[in-house]
Amino acid sequence: MRIAHISDTHLGHRQYNLDEREKDIYDAFEQAINKAIEERVDILIHAGDLFDSSNPPIKALYVFKNVLKKINEKMKFYCVLGDHDRPKRRGMPPHKLFEIRVLGVNGLEWEDVNGILIAGISNLRGKMAEQLKEEMKKFDSLAEKYKKSILIAHQAIYPYLTFEGSYELKEDELPKNATYYAFGHLHARQLVRFGKGFFAYAGSTEILSKDDISSWKKDGKGFYIVDLEGDEPSIQKINLDIRPQIEMEVEQDKLATLLNLDFTKKPILHLIVKGMKIDRARIQEKLGELLKDKVLYHRIDFIDLSKPVTELPKGQLKIEELFKEYLKDERLSTLAIKLLHLLSRKDIENAKQIASGYLNEELEK
Repeated sequence: MRIAHISDTHLGHRQYNLDEREKDIYDAFEQAINKAIEERVDILIHAGDLFDSSNPPIKALYVFKNVLKKINEKMKFYCVLGDHDRPKRRGMPPHKLFEIRVLGVNGLEWEDVNGILIAGISNLRGKMAEQLKEEMKKFDSLAEKYKKSILIAHQAIYPYLTFEGSYELKEDELPKNATYYAFGHLHARQLVRFGKGFFAYAGSTEILSKDDISSWKKDGKGFYIVDLEGDEPSIQKINLDIRPQIEMEVEQDKLATLLNLDFTKKPILHLIVKGMKIDRARIQEKLGELLKDKVLYHRIDFIDLSKPVTELPKGQLKIEELFKEYLKDERLSTLAIKLLHLLSRKDIENAKQIASGYLNEELEK
């Protein structure tokens, strides 16, 4: 049996509010499905965040409907809900519009597929973390009855996310008997031996934030194909052809070097301009002229070397302790620390998502 493990497709996401970026995300998903069909996959597993929200745009639903037509009778489809596409307050997920198997909405669920255990649990977080741990404990006793088993989940696991409050489970709290752990949530790929098999984050199929660029350069974007025919899984990494995103630093008097950019698809450019006494308005105007028809979109940060940088003495201030002392609330101080980490890297999109998730949890109380 051959399985395609895909996750974090975020259909409907509109990066930088660009039509082209929304289309890029649909194109990456369709490309992944076409490759899975070409590889004669038997089961397609989606490990969460199929959609970017629980109320996706009509175009996202339309794209997914057409993809289901392609895979009809070619492969079985199993998925779990992610933190993005799981509705709040027990609402109906968009997945219900389609004839697909969504596992584990209220707890661990499973099926026997040709003698292989396929089990999954949809995203649980916040005050549901203890329920998640209890549900995970059910898996090992089920898996003991099977030679091969798959566990599907969309969760943050320590040590893949490390700061307090960013993960729901530690690695030693995972079941140990799965042949393959098909996880979603992290946008960077991970593949390691664990327990009796392999643990994997398939990663996102597109670059959804600036933070994704380094992992894309290292490991690409795409999905895994898992062949279960042998004594242990054979795992193949499938890469997708997506729009490049580039991080560059350039001196303000060498902007013309950007004319050398040459890509099949117009890239997104994250640019840092360095120099003395920077005239931001003039540089922005010049870059607009230089980059016209060269890139799809560009973002500029400036480092003015003529302005002194004041550094705090090391060891005299711990920002985490300052937040805890001032806010007097563990969850709120954890939120503040997360937002600080993200905003210091100018990752506005993920900061918005985390803040929104916190507010939604507070409303549900």
